[in-house]
Amino acid sequence: MSLTNLAGLNDKLRVKILKEKALPDIENYMFEEHDQIRQAATECMCNLVVCKEVQERYMEDGNDKLKLLVLLCSEDDDKLQRAAAGALAMLTAAQKKLCTKITLVTVQWLEILQRLCLHDNIQIQHRGLVIVYNMMNADPELAKKLMESEILEILMVIGKQEDSPKRQEVIDVTRSCLTSAMDLGIIKPFS
Repeated sequence: MSLTNLAGLNDKLRVKILKEKALPDIENYMFEEHDQIRQAATECMCNLVVCKEVQERYMEDGNDKLKLLVLLCSEDDDKLQRAAAGALAMLTAAQKKLCTKITLVTVQWLEILQRLCLHDNIQIQHRGLVIVYNMMNADPELAKKLMESEILEILMVIGKQEDSPKRQEVIDVTRSCLTSAMDLGIIKPFS
């Protein structure tokens, strides 16, 4: 947890963690069976993915790093799910190619994304919707695929909710997703 907290402070500390070659150990701890160790490692990775070097590791072919993050998003532990979804949201914003790669790492990717978008925890739901937004803006074909799934219905329901300070970020991201779909001509404007 201390390393997680340090990684969340600033770039200088994140670079120091990478220079000390701690990244492989952190990645290995994400596979750990002990729940708290796995959660702490995933939270640490969530803080580290802002580094270009870490992002590039997720871009490499032949590893299961991205698949692991996607699968961790389906866990029942809210803290673990929040950390994995946060890392995925930041990665998909920084590396548009990862948006398409997500669809190739596991057949369950769409189901996992839908679960995130419907989650009771507002923070997890927000992260899931940000991932959808990033994917829609990365590739028009991917956006079309998402809008042909149940994601569209989920977005429509959330987007029609009345503005609320507690849920405003979720509603705003949802409406941005729908606006992107309209701009791409995938869906027609609604009234």
